[in-house]
Amino acid sequence: MTRVFIEKYQHKRGGHCSSTAMRDLLEFYGHSFTEEMVFGLGCGIDFIYIKNKKIMPPVYIGGRVYDLEGNLCRNLGIEMEVISGLPYPDAWLEVKKMLDSEIPAVVLADVYFLDYLRAKVHFSSHRIVLVGYDDEKEIVYVADNDRDSIQECSFENLRKARNSSFFPGPASNTFYRFSVPEKLMALKDAIPKALFWTASNYLDESPSTTKANMDEVEISRAIVGLEKLAREMGNWKKEFDSQTITQILRNIYVSAEKGGTGYGGNFRRIYGRFLKECSRILGESSLDSLGSEFVEIGNIWSEMCLTFKSLSQDGSNAIEMGERMILDIYEKEREAFLKLKESASRISG
Repeated sequence: MTRVFIEKYQHKRGGHCSSTAMRDLLEFYGHSFTEEMVFGLGCGIDFIYIKNKKIMPPVYIGGRVYDLEGNLCRNLGIEMEVISGLPYPDAWLEVKKMLDSEIPAVVLADVYFLDYLRAKVHFSSHRIVLVGYDDEKEIVYVADNDRDSIQECSFENLRKARNSSFFPGPASNTFYRFSVPEKLMALKDAIPKALFWTASNYLDESPSTTKANMDEVEISRAIVGLEKLAREMGNWKKEFDSQTITQILRNIYVSAEKGGTGYGGNFRRIYGRFLKECSRILGESSLDSLGSEFVEIGNIWSEMCLTFKSLSQDGSNAIEMGERMILDIYEKEREAFLKLKESASRISG
């Protein structure tokens, strides 16, 4: 029987799964970054608004881009390969080869099946890092942002987690391979590039609503999605029954505040802290004040989410209060991202 454990891999708790995983992985390869810097260089901040009548609750919001890892690698000069769709035995064999070579493996997993989390809902796009396994005990060793130390998960539950087809989409046994050079792109070059892409991506007002499955699923993102949420929130009282509204409100609290959102605020505060760090590195005071604006926007997000949690049984009152806050968020985010794009253009020269 074989036991493998990568002793060199040092894990620290973090506010978000992807940025924690990539921070720890870069540290493993000799590059020290804060989680905030990893999130920002990964152009991590975004917004997504999903309505799907086939799931419960039928409304979901999120605040980050999907491909943070790819953005981060492009901005730092790291080669990345995403392997997805292999049958589980083949996918596990490939990951096992990495671990045998003392290479940590970042994989997608459904939180519901991970032994140590005891999650009550499915979410199949959670990133974890595998750092070893024990054939005799039939367990893998897992680094997860939600835990201070390395955790254990059974072979069987890892298989279920990596094979999951639950929301927001199939995990498809996805894992990553990275080729990390000894010297990365300088931050003075990587930061402006990341700032400009982030602002341009968020302010893109081209049609961003996708309908699928006979109009059952509506997906809107970025500033268009946020405006749509602000416009539609008041209609939920007519569109859904009281029990469904209660579940929607509780789900928004989890997805934008309680979950791995950079310690709350729908990723806005972690991005604000990133901008403040950039200000110190580049000597740009405008980024420090802009960072404060994003932190404040994150505080409004938290206020709305906590209102939804406390008033989840009083849907009408919660939605009326939420409407005012989401309109405030929309106006402040549009202004903040416009300032971000202007600053990034000036810094880039």
